[in-house]
Amino acid sequence: MPPRRGRAPATGKPAFFNAQELERFVVQRGFDAVVAQRLWRVVIRALRDGGGESDDEVWERASKYCIDGRQKLPKVAVELASQNFRLFSSKLAHVAESKDTQTTKLVIELRDGHRVESVAMRHKSRTTVCVSSQIGCAMGCQFCATGTMNLIGDLDTSEILEQVALITRHECARSRPAPRNVVFMGMGEPLANYQSVSAAVTSLCDPFHFALRKKGVTVSTVGVAPALKKLTREHPEVRVALSLHAPSQELRARIVPAAKQWPLHELIEALDDHLNSVSRHSGSHDGLMVEYVLLKGVNDRREDADELIALLRGKPVMLNLIPYNPNVTATLHGFEAPSIESCRAFGKIVIEGGLRVRLREEFGQDINAACGQLALATKDIE
Repeated sequence: MPPRRGRAPATGKPAFFNAQELERFVVQRGFDAVVAQRLWRVVIRALRDGGGESDDEVWERASKYCIDGRQKLPKVAVELASQNFRLFSSKLAHVAESKDTQTTKLVIELRDGHRVESVAMRHKSRTTVCVSSQIGCAMGCQFCATGTMNLIGDLDTSEILEQVALITRHECARSRPAPRNVVFMGMGEPLANYQSVSAAVTSLCDPFHFALRKKGVTVSTVGVAPALKKLTREHPEVRVALSLHAPSQELRARIVPAAKQWPLHELIEALDDHLNSVSRHSGSHDGLMVEYVLLKGVNDRREDADELIALLRGKPVMLNLIPYNPNVTATLHGFEAPSIESCRAFGKIVIEGGLRVRLREEFGQDINAACGQLALATKDIE
């Protein structure tokens, strides 16, 4: 197992996507703090406009968007930023494309040599980026490959944002659309790294930064109930995906060990709080998905469907049924994927029970980029 991550040494230039460092630098150089926001805006615009594969090309394009003058961004500010900041502290270590070209998995090497995985998923009308929030994971979900890595360390805010920026550059340099949605469904438990994830969400939705719609950002959680309540208070319009995976506390504690710390009744209470908050702020209940990985003979039985109906009936949620994607846990725990017919039959039962249901279309299974498969399987590929 790789060594646990320590605090990164403060060497070299700071990362551009560290908002606090950038604003501090701008003010120290005599500019108004708003110049930092304008720097973000031109850099992200340069990335989206196909600024090129090299950092120098992005800086050069960004400088062309400047208009000197009191109310605009002086070119000297871009020049100073390019000289004093690294555009990226991370780098692409490996890229894998699915056969159907709908999915790209990117292995990203962080400044200390550790690696995480991110995924770009291309739909007909949009591209979604799946980002990691930790290296490894401490939650230990029995069916998830990332859980077999254990927790190595948290990502800071700039490392999370750099995943979005790197994928934006990768996509736009190939004349593909810039990502419109971001989901925190990669490696790690987002709410166990709350401070960094919360700051990243703020930046993603900031009109001067990535300017994504709040409904275009989804934070997944296995059920860290106190942090979910905090997320609801601080980001009430951001979507949440609750990784439920079992309809009872007994079964959930067996396949999702974190359920022992945050039992099902606490989780449902936090879920209800979030639904009420979303309704108050947006007038809609369209803000919560319940994720349910179907495991053959474990949680896909008729009695499981009936318990799930009783648990969720009357709650305005979307139940996302996800057929198990085979990975290393199949060998470790003997899990199998149910047949598509079995998945549809389970879905039919819960639909008839009054729930809104979607059977997820999996992206990138052939490159180990689908749900539950991110565990640096490409770590030996150069």
